[in-house]
Amino acid sequence: MPNIFLSNFPSICKAVCLALTFVCLTLTAQTVQSAKQKKLKYYDFEIHADFSGVGSLSSDDACVPVTVTVKQDRAILRELEWHDSSIFSQFSADGELKKRKKAWRWKVPKKGGVLEYCTVLTHKRGDSYDSRVTKDWALFRADDLLPAAASKAVRSGRARTRLIFSLPDNWSSATRYPLVDKHTYSVRNPERNFDRPTGWVQLGEFGVRRDIVDGTKVAIAAPFGQEVRRLEILTLLAFTLPEIKDWFELFPERLLVVSASDQMWRGALSGPGSLYIHGDRALVSENGTSTIVHELVHIGMQRQAVENADWIDEGIAEYMAILLLHRAGGLTENRFNIALDEQRQWAKQAKSLGKRNSTGAETAKAVVLFANLHEEMGDKNFKEWVKRVAQRGEPITLAELRRLALEVHGTAVNSLPSG
Repeated sequence: MPNIFLSNFPSICKAVCLALTFVCLTLTAQTVQSAKQKKLKYYDFEIHADFSGVGSLSSDDACVPVTVTVKQDRAILRELEWHDSSIFSQFSADGELKKRKKAWRWKVPKKGGVLEYCTVLTHKRGDSYDSRVTKDWALFRADDLLPAAASKAVRSGRARTRLIFSLPDNWSSATRYPLVDKHTYSVRNPERNFDRPTGWVQLGEFGVRRDIVDGTKVAIAAPFGQEVRRLEILTLLAFTLPEIKDWFELFPERLLVVSASDQMWRGALSGPGSLYIHGDRALVSENGTSTIVHELVHIGMQRQAVENADWIDEGIAEYMAILLLHRAGGLTENRFNIALDEQRQWAKQAKSLGKRNSTGAETAKAVVLFANLHEEMGDKNFKEWVKRVAQRGEPITLAELRRLALEVHGTAVNSLPSG
């Protein structure tokens, strides 16, 4: 009888060698990655916003004190530079702080230092507010706590950023970031060396509903006494968010929805990992659209259109809001078709696609355009096209939309305008 082991010996040796090679390559990759991590140089960057004297901060022009503290063993973060802004004032700092023309430059001391200033967080939009601090609550964008600064650091330098609030004893806080201590949040963006807090913030005496929907940690926050239907919003997210995440694969793992109705702007605004919606806004409008799903699409999109092409952002968000509400079971096939027919009728009032700010009939015209593109490309190709458009990258142009459509569809499409 032939020796089976010996007859298969070459194959066994080959398999063992391949396995060992794989193990060696894996260990080598882990060693290289570990070495890279060890080479990184970290500094601590703390942003401390003081709302403890909120009684004096509730006027429209009140300035909230902010202290930025840099802690480092050596000169890792060398410099911060930012453009002058009407909401920031009263700058002072350790080390060298200079203003040249319309820009500030802070040379950070080698062992770290402190930068102090104040920021106006109450903003009006017409006769109402889209950001507000009152004696009982505050609702604003974290972007307004720190100027959009360009940082100069050693090549391997990385910030460990924390956002800290000093609040009255009866106040709570909610941001899109993970809580690491009392009113203290860890701000992390792996794609950037310097982490600046962004997204919406809710402070004060408020109620919150929390849940995990399709792996995303969701919080719905609104001040007590406001007509905000927190559980209804959470219910809408429970059946729409899985469908949204299926189309927008880079949707964040945490989502904060903030709301209020007292003199606030009667609309909705998205931000990174968060959105604001007025308490009186319908979750689903009579025309079959959904403001909140529209804003969730904006969150799922990882890049925006170039300037003067706002029709791309708004058209995709509005069409996808109708489509995804339908796909999630919120609109029947008949109601979905009625919603698109209403968009077609509205679009007839638009002379052209929206530019800087696409609204109303102009957005409806863009909705019809993307609905036609969907029909032309077919469901599978259109979904792949949306996923590629939504990826991180340079601002979106019409030429990029056409290029991606050609790449996915295999032939040029007729639904997108030529220029």
